[in-house]
Amino acid sequence: MEQLQRLADVIAETYVRDLIRETGSNAFSVDGVSGNIEVSLLSAGLYGNALLSSQKETGRTDEKKAYWLLADLISLDGPEYQLTDHGTSAIRKMTEISLRKQIAAKNKSIH
Repeated sequence: MEQLQRLADVIAETYVRDLIRETGSNAFSVDGVSGNIEVSLLSAGLYGNALLSSQKETGRTDEKKAYWLLADLISLDGPEYQLTDHGTSAIRKMTEISLRKQIAAKNKSIH
């Protein structure tokens, strides 16, 4: 599981690095709600989602399957790691879903 965690860390660091280069910060906004993407939290989310996805596919926690699910998100070739288009898209979608849940929680009526 240590290799899987290291891969999730590298993907998260690469995503945040590229986001800061692109926008000047680690902030992400959806429908007027903003949040900062933290490397440690993104890494934990990637790690957990990969394990959960591997479990759904195989019926058990499969570290090898989870590793390859994450490996598809990043290109380790070249002088600097880069996320694949799929990787960038998947992380943006995960972040959008998380922020939309925050919006829904704020707008929920309590009776």
